[in-house]
Amino acid sequence: MNRNEEYQALLQELEATPPALDGTAERALRRRRRDRRLRLFGVPAGSLAACFIAFVLLVNLFPPFARACGNVPLLRALAQAVAWSPSLSAAVENDYVQPMGQSQTVNGITATIEYVIVDQKQVNIFFTLKGEGYESLSAEMPEFTPRQHCAVLGADFRQEPGTLLHFTLDYQDNDVPEGFTMAFAVTGESGKEEFPDPTPPHAEQSPQDAMLEESPERVPDILATFNFDLAFDPTYTARGETVPVNSTFQLDGQTLMVKEVEVYPTHVRVNVEGAADNTAWLKDLDFYLENEDGERFDSISNGVSATGDPDTPAMKSFRLESPYFADSTHLILHITGATWLDKNRERVRADLKNGTVEWLPEGVTVQAMQHRENGWVLTFDVTAPADIHKQVFASRYYDEAGTKYDMDNFGWSVLDDGHGEAYLPLRDYDQDTVLLELNWSHTTQAEVPVTIPIK
Repeated sequence: MNRNEEYQALLQELEATPPALDGTAERALRRRRRDRRLRLFGVPAGSLAACFIAFVLLVNLFPPFARACGNVPLLRALAQAVAWSPSLSAAVENDYVQPMGQSQTVNGITATIEYVIVDQKQVNIFFTLKGEGYESLSAEMPEFTPRQHCAVLGADFRQEPGTLLHFTLDYQDNDVPEGFTMAFAVTGESGKEEFPDPTPPHAEQSPQDAMLEESPERVPDILATFNFDLAFDPTYTARGETVPVNSTFQLDGQTLMVKEVEVYPTHVRVNVEGAADNTAWLKDLDFYLENEDGERFDSISNGVSATGDPDTPAMKSFRLESPYFADSTHLILHITGATWLDKNRERVRADLKNGTVEWLPEGVTVQAMQHRENGWVLTFDVTAPADIHKQVFASRYYDEAGTKYDMDNFGWSVLDDGHGEAYLPLRDYDQDTVLLELNWSHTTQAEVPVTIPIK
């Protein structure tokens, strides 16, 4: 039996579902037999949105239902996906999955590409790693032939063998190809100390000072390397449509235009352009989509949430969960706020000797600037109204001559009292002033949300 036949057999097993499923699987099978010619915001095959909502509620509210899903591999994967991606959960619930079933064994470790979920702009690869004698296995970041022009999000690391892992490939201005060769290495832990540290740090050394230390990189042993030739069904890679919007609005004295909205099964892209005479770059949007039934589709919270303009600090394409499989005839975009970077605040000068900065966003203050033999450690306190969950500073900084430096690491923490702290190590930097690069300068909330009809 090949993997496609096995996939069909697994679906047929749902005809004898446990009571916890309460008819949901049978309805999914009937929907699969229908002709589902998906349109941009509607599915002529009936109210799939209602079934999806019911399924999400069952998985999250009724443990017996989730356990019942564990009896069928495809539904087990779906139940796992629901926890972190509503869009992928809807894709799986609507049979929008391409079974792969490619398996290789190297040095006693077996890697299996189980499924892919693809559309015109994104590839989600689900795979497992198995091996005897390992407490955990990890996949290193993959390489592709031919080279893929996309952002790659890595799999979950140090997971128990057999755990369903994933890679996400997000194509920005390019389309998903018909296929490619993917190669990745596997590392693992057997329960023994893999990297004993013969020189533990001094107890009195603070974490901030430790950030200045140039510790040798610990490279784990490669246990096995795998190469998979992946081919994607064009039925899936062609899915996606672009809706022209060209709607201009004002927010915080800045002029923005929603140019278009791209709707794909795995996500939505809202493409925004700022006016040339704006005094600030757009760095983030607070927004959501809503359909005529009040169903809400929020920003992507786990994955690529936005992509930028390569020629400016502005972000130009923002991501939302997808209404592709919802039975929607109308969609409205609600914009409730934004994060900006003032064009005259891209870099701010810090006087390291005197512990001052010429300007900082509201709610950000200098806590300490400490000189060490091997550089400086800068600590900043971040409180409301600043957004403590957004990195204030970039990892780049400059001297007065414009020479760029990169931080190998930097720290960020949210304290119990609600404050945030940012730690910037300037390793081997011996000058008294530095230009710090800001990620944002201020945020704003719309008194009345901006509403833009999309469809």
